[in-house]
Amino acid sequence: MSVIADTHDALTSTVRHPQPEHLLDGHLLLATDGSASADGAVGLVAELRRRGSCQVSVLAIFEPAPMAVPSADPSLAAMTTMSGDAALRDEFFGRVDRQLERCFGAAAPVGVERIEGSPVRSIVETAVSGDFDLIVTGLRVHSLMDRLVGDETALRVTRAADRPVFAVAPTLAQIPVRAVVGIDFSRASMRAAAVAAGMLAKDGTLTLLHARPRLDVAAAGNDGIDVPYVRGVTAALEGLRASIAASHPEIHVEIERRDGEASEAVMNFAIAEQVDFVAVGRHRRNAIAHAVLGSVATSLLRKATMSVLVLPPGEAD
Repeated sequence: MSVIADTHDALTSTVRHPQPEHLLDGHLLLATDGSASADGAVGLVAELRRRGSCQVSVLAIFEPAPMAVPSADPSLAAMTTMSGDAALRDEFFGRVDRQLERCFGAAAPVGVERIEGSPVRSIVETAVSGDFDLIVTGLRVHSLMDRLVGDETALRVTRAADRPVFAVAPTLAQIPVRAVVGIDFSRASMRAAAVAAGMLAKDGTLTLLHARPRLDVAAAGNDGIDVPYVRGVTAALEGLRASIAASHPEIHVEIERRDGEASEAVMNFAIAEQVDFVAVGRHRRNAIAHAVLGSVATSLLRKATMSVLVLPPGEAD
């Protein structure tokens, strides 16, 4: 395996940005609903804007909710629903304005677009039409009920978008200093590692973590190939580490190996080490493969308590 060559290929196939390893310096689309869940996303983008390293546009989307109003007169029910929506809409945009003023202060973002409709569709369509490099949105920490009822906006956007999505937890409002990437040596994972490296502050730390499923661990032990496997993985991780460190000498790059499923191993490490964000690259799969194998990105977004960066599949994936 030529890790350095594969890393170069992965980088050159990264979507959109001419310098994909510096996404936070690009054209950012900040989507916010004014809630506490979006405070981290707005605070981070405000800090980037104060540093003058990026161009920012803000998108606030009010989604009218159906309000069943019992009435013998359909027109009266419709007017009541519209009146309720108007009050909710005014409250929604007022909350967004207060959040932006609190986070940005005098450095108000350019172009705050207020629209009504589906948040996911609006975010994805705006990102395409405006040729944005990165979508930044809040990350709502999920309860058990959230996981049973349905997916949140950030997760649905990552599934529909053709460009990177940074779902920012409320606790992250500054340039990140620690990140972890799950490495399976696919182009997607190596691209995620390269991009994550470019998003860290000076003297930050990027950890490349390879997780081996427990079934593979048992099989390797039975077949007597455990030691060669470990040596091969370690050598490959070292090669990737050296490649990224050479491209980003201002940060520290470390490697870790774990046994267990990828999403679980990455999440446990992220919690234990209190990293600022987890980065993952989406694989290009058909519907059957997705249903059978699931998605590490989906699992992380549903369980994460820290920020998650999700990259779409590259053209060469």
